[in-house]
Amino acid sequence: MRRQAPVWQAPWGDVYVTGYDLVSSSLVNRTLSHVPPVGEVAEPHSAMRDWLMYQEGAAHAALRQALQQPFVGKGAAVLRPVVADAVEELLGDAELSGDVDVVTAFTRAVPERIICRLLGVPDEDMSMIRAWSGPIRNILDAGFDDAFGDRPNPADEMSGYFVEHLRHLLAAGRMPPLLTGLPGLVDALGLKAAGRNIAFLAFAGHETTVHLIGSLLFHLAHQPAQWSALRADRGLAANAVAETLRLESPVQKICRWPLEPTAIAGHEIAKDQLVVLLIGAANRDPAQFPDASRFDLGRARQNLAFGRGAHVCIGRALAEMEGVAVLEAALGRWKSIEPVAWQWMDNSSIRGLDALTLRLTA
Repeated sequence: MRRQAPVWQAPWGDVYVTGYDLVSSSLVNRTLSHVPPVGEVAEPHSAMRDWLMYQEGAAHAALRQALQQPFVGKGAAVLRPVVADAVEELLGDAELSGDVDVVTAFTRAVPERIICRLLGVPDEDMSMIRAWSGPIRNILDAGFDDAFGDRPNPADEMSGYFVEHLRHLLAAGRMPPLLTGLPGLVDALGLKAAGRNIAFLAFAGHETTVHLIGSLLFHLAHQPAQWSALRADRGLAANAVAETLRLESPVQKICRWPLEPTAIAGHEIAKDQLVVLLIGAANRDPAQFPDASRFDLGRARQNLAFGRGAHVCIGRALAEMEGVAVLEAALGRWKSIEPVAWQWMDNSSIRGLDALTLRLTA
């Protein structure tokens, strides 16, 4: 597709964009809306309609400002100890050697524990976050009728939980690290919309990191020379995380809708026609990344895994911090990691491993 039809209209009408430059420019193209047009889906019921990723303009700017405060400035100093504690708890004392399914052992549990503690979710409720996340992931891949339709879905259940969670936090006057601006957020949005967006933060704030960590270990297990290079120079850990984000972008596609008839690379696209930006394909474009299928610790860190422009991922710093922390802990614990068995998820929107068994040698 990149070579023959970098802007390709499928027989069912959707337009797919694959090249790095085209996807990059489309992400910042203000004539491409983030919001599905009226009539694209049934009368909205789903809590997803209020999510940050489906807002734009002044509403998006205000919501983003309220949610991103803990991630910027001095926020990292508050987040880092929470990340370090979770990594130590799950990798520090555990007996992890021999053949281990690392997805079951820690690649999912670490990001779950971190996001729950940053949002003040009690440990006994963590299992519910996992139970909701899988079905939400599948709904996002199924299409907008399922995501935004009039039938209740797991995103509604998760949002209901967080509405009550925020109510209790406000009553107790307790503000967890990612909710320091909670009173202002609720004043601006109301409790219901605020709860829905904190549910979004809980889902997006850990789900993609789960897959980043799994894919990182997958590639390093297949390339022992790269593992040895990292053990010799831990300063390359951030490069390894960035290269994993490029090669196995957790978010594989982002959708846009033209606000008016427009053209991409000379291809005419009608108003409201669905445009699918294939992030995964763009990040493997050999015109941008020579030998693009190779995992390369020396490659420049720039890629589109977190998006670009006004909607760039607000949790980027946290995801990268978690990836580096887990990798540094693994490097200090195991001399070698070898691939034994693995299973990729059946999902075209989110790239990640359902299972990854590695032979861990201390």
